[in-house]
Amino acid sequence: MNEQILENGRRKIARECRDKLKQLKKLSDKQSAAILKDHLPKFQLTLSEKHKKFPPIMWLTYYVNSIDKEINSG
Repeated sequence: MNEQILENGRRKIARECRDKLKQLKKLSDKQSAAILKDHLPKFQLTLSEKHKKFPPIMWLTYYVNSIDKEINSG
């Protein structure tokens, strides 16, 4: 697979994760961690070598926050 397909996959999984997080009215750390962990196995399959420097959960959180910022900013 090429890098663009993997990037699109990472963004799709992060978008799904973000949507689940936004559905909850009152979000606790345990709830958000559980949702992130649910999406983590699929997300790990899309990581490339450059992503191996940091933990996969950190990358998923980064992508979720980036998608959220894009949606809220315009």
